[in-house]
Amino acid sequence: MKKPFCPKYLPVTLPTEELIELMKLETEARVKIERYNSILERSPIRDEIFLMFSLDESLQSTRIEGTQTTFDEVLASEITGDKKVDVIEVENYMDALNQGERLLKDLPISTRVLLALHRIILSNARGENRNPGEYRKIQNFIGATSRIEEAVYIPPEAHLISEYISNLEKYINDDEMDNNSGYLVKAAIIHAQFETIHPFLDGNGRMGRILIVLYLLSKGIISKPTFFISQELEKNKFKYYALLNNLRNDNPKWNEWIKFFLNASINQADYYVYKLESIELLYSEMLEVAKNNNVRTDLVKYIFQAPVFDIKSVQNVLGISYNAVRNNVNKLIESGKIYPDDKKRNKAYRFYDLLDIMRR
Repeated sequence: MKKPFCPKYLPVTLPTEELIELMKLETEARVKIERYNSILERSPIRDEIFLMFSLDESLQSTRIEGTQTTFDEVLASEITGDKKVDVIEVENYMDALNQGERLLKDLPISTRVLLALHRIILSNARGENRNPGEYRKIQNFIGATSRIEEAVYIPPEAHLISEYISNLEKYINDDEMDNNSGYLVKAAIIHAQFETIHPFLDGNGRMGRILIVLYLLSKGIISKPTFFISQELEKNKFKYYALLNNLRNDNPKWNEWIKFFLNASINQADYYVYKLESIELLYSEMLEVAKNNNVRTDLVKYIFQAPVFDIKSVQNVLGISYNAVRNNVNKLIESGKIYPDDKKRNKAYRFYDLLDIMRR
């Protein structure tokens, strides 16, 4: 019978030749992330884009765990109030990201932060009865069945979690523990070690991916939680799992995992720049449409953060009358930029040009 795995404590010792190769990839990734950060910082709709990208990350990260919902469905649920469990899990992830950013202003990445965010992730969702906000006190395992004998991986025993988490916290917050590696290399190691410890009964994958963002925020690689790699991980889900599992033996293949993580960061940064430039081009086009059709520019800006909306939500945010909203929305419908659904009452409107970009 398989036994629980006990990983080595951090830091990881990498051969010099491997570290040199990884640092070249790190430099390439950092340059691309900085370019993305710079474009986003100058964007006239950076707050709106941040909301869309946060939602996209929440979808991708929860999708890895099997959540089945779409970008459109989550946005539409804000209007209908129809919150199926998959939508709740996506929204919980977004809430945890935002709360994590707030907590980092006063606290280091620590057990206190991890438990608070874990509680949010499982709130009113699958796993809500699996000790949210608490490290596990019993053995868990990863496998396709409920039989531990058939487990793909058995994490450390519960009584060892506090020691492993303490070591991980120190590695996260003490740069002296590993001053040869770059911050992205360390982010890869931190994520993998957290997933290997698997300290919760549920929600470990989501919490571990949020931990990547928190670490990059804490080290100033990003200034807002706007850079995520869950989409790349989801695209390569089985490779992602396999490379993590390759660390769970006496000869862990750290080089393969870290290289995969850095290449995912490079690909994601390229993708984000492309998506960001596409959104900004669309925004410029919409401002021109607004000018030519006498449409309020604040309405145009609003639909970039809520590409599925109703009249009431616009009223509440912009503080204008029903008739004023209706008049402006009708002009956008006539211009072919907004499309209503077929309901007679409580119509929802969709800004498909932006939805198409976000679905890519």
